[in-house]
Amino acid sequence: MAMARLIYRISVVLTALALFWPVVYGNVPVLRILPGNPLIHAVAGLVVFGGLAYLTFGEEETGEKSGFTAS
Repeated sequence: MAMARLIYRISVVLTALALFWPVVYGNVPVLRILPGNPLIHAVAGLVVFGGLAYLTFGEEETGEKSGFTAS
């Protein structure tokens, strides 16, 4: 379960980076050598890394009850 949590955390950070990718791409001259449209890069990053974060998100099975419940 620890590997899934690590993948989740990394994919959340990469999703946040993809969300602001057009801004970062426009303000960092070194990144402008990357070919392609930064908007397409951002959408692809959101889909891939957001989907990965969604798939790896899960409750930790430690046996302890969480402080926040629906009931």
